[in-house]
Amino acid sequence: MMKKIILSTCFAAGLTLAQTYDLPIIFVDTKQKCLDNKVTDKIPATMRVLDGKTNNVADSAKGTLYDIGIKVRGQSSAMFPKPGYSIEIRDEKGEGKDVSLFGLPPFDDWVLHGPYVDKSMLRNALAYWLFRQAGRYAPRTKHFDLYINGVYRGVYVLVEKIKRGKYRVNISKLKETDIAGDSLTGGYLWAFDKVGTNTGGGGSNNQGGIQAEGFNTSDGLNVILHYPKKANIQKEQEEYLKKYLNDLEALFKNGKNGDGFDKYVDLGSAVDYVLHQEITNNGDSYWCSFFLYKPKDKGGKNGKEFKEGKVTLGPPWDFNLAMSNGGMMGMGGGGNSWQIESKGGGGGGFGFGMGGGMGSLKAPNWLIGLWKRSDYQSEMKKRWAELRSGVWHTKVMDAYLDSMKTYLKSAADRNFKRWPNLGQNSGQGDSDPQPMKYCNGSGSSGMKMGMGGNNANTWDGEVEHLRKKMKERMQWMDQKFGFTEPAQPVVTAPVDPEIHEPNWQKDTVTTVQDTVKKDSIPKDSIVKKDTIPQIVPDNFSRLSPTNFYDINGNELEIHTDLGGTFALVDLNGAVLYKTRIERGITNISVPAKARDKHWIATLNGKMLSR
Repeated sequence: MMKKIILSTCFAAGLTLAQTYDLPIIFVDTKQKCLDNKVTDKIPATMRVLDGKTNNVADSAKGTLYDIGIKVRGQSSAMFPKPGYSIEIRDEKGEGKDVSLFGLPPFDDWVLHGPYVDKSMLRNALAYWLFRQAGRYAPRTKHFDLYINGVYRGVYVLVEKIKRGKYRVNISKLKETDIAGDSLTGGYLWAFDKVGTNTGGGGSNNQGGIQAEGFNTSDGLNVILHYPKKANIQKEQEEYLKKYLNDLEALFKNGKNGDGFDKYVDLGSAVDYVLHQEITNNGDSYWCSFFLYKPKDKGGKNGKEFKEGKVTLGPPWDFNLAMSNGGMMGMGGGGNSWQIESKGGGGGGFGFGMGGGMGSLKAPNWLIGLWKRSDYQSEMKKRWAELRSGVWHTKVMDAYLDSMKTYLKSAADRNFKRWPNLGQNSGQGDSDPQPMKYCNGSGSSGMKMGMGGNNANTWDGEVEHLRKKMKERMQWMDQKFGFTEPAQPVVTAPVDPEIHEPNWQKDTVTTVQDTVKKDSIPKDSIVKKDTIPQIVPDNFSRLSPTNFYDINGNELEIHTDLGGTFALVDLNGAVLYKTRIERGITNISVPAKARDKHWIATLNGKMLSR
């Protein structure tokens, strides 16, 4: 239900009482410790969360109380007067504690994103939503109002940090003993990125170089290990992943064109990820904040749930300067060109001072080589037509942006009273009208460096600029792919709603004798050893492991835990084939009527992922 603001707002340096907000509110107390980008380790603090239909600042003491660790996050964005923060929810022992915030699935690590140069306050949320629309996991987001030490900090966005976990990157846990056989082959999560992203605090506080965070591939790419972290990975595991990536790179060296790449790379993810980076015109694409993961070759019950584990591209991350918002050195795609064709060599157009050497900051040669292959281009065109006919249709995006404009209207008024930077270039070194308490700075972080690329005088103007540039980008890609958007979307959502809002409250645990709800098990209950409740492991290689289809020539293998009406629909919405299927696995032959046409597979009227 949409929340309505009740009282007008006015701001002062401190908690302004008798204000009712239409967003959740988070109150952080650093216990009189400075919280700026010079802090390299999370400092202990407390956090209270108000998340009602409406939330009054005067009720801050009624918010749910958490112990947390917090620090400024990011590198270039850490120098903004309104930076983002990394937080860890902690238990009484100071260790990580999984909790649900704003209804999102429980975890201990979260990001408080501070949209500053993105004055639409929507770029990250929109980018992640688009990727989930394609049926793949991307961090979920919730907007909220933030106070730190009693001072209003503006509208922020709660973002799921990219981590291994059932509701995030759903790959198997990699144990210390997994050093041989199939157990060694997966459970890896990494990023091609700048050094310093996994160590130190905000800014370019690189500590120990690449050896402190990961390794370099044979092409010199920085592999920043996120799971397992460098400190935890076993020698055999690191050597396995390094060899795997080096073998992949070798397929595109010495005149080779990459034949055999499909044994190493999940093609569907390579298509969706590149299309997503291109539709968002992301100036940071491919050379930093580029996450990838690899599931095990075999896993799950009796080793039957996985296909061969391959490098999977995504989830996407960091779109502050995307969608025509890059005002510095051509970042953010102000014009129209393929981002991937400009990212060979060092730096991707913006590589200085980032550590690891400019040669490390480039798109992977294997991805550029893949882009040049005719079979890959053919898959790109087919997938683009499917997405643009449905979940990436202009009208679907319009509906999302319209709903967010309604939802955030009052919040935007509050934010830009606090941060009056509409109509002006914004970035590093800007002053803070109400500097952070308990720090000695004046609110300015030194040399000014404008980074935002658009300067509308109103928030509505910023949102409409975003909408306009996204549509221009879509139309340009339509032309490049020889595609014409249908008048109406064929499908408007992926088949599995849990991609957006997981129903984690209904998780179950399994005993030898029965399956019961987690909440029904008393914390101090005594049970026999052979009936100890065990959480059902989810060792799957995709977020929606039971709702997808495989295609082999004219044969389809459909996997679903839903069942219902399966249909093949052409790009104009005409039904080419329809049948009822049961839960489980169903094999069908593509009917002759559909064999020479481009179609979208649907289940109960929604897009089924391949």
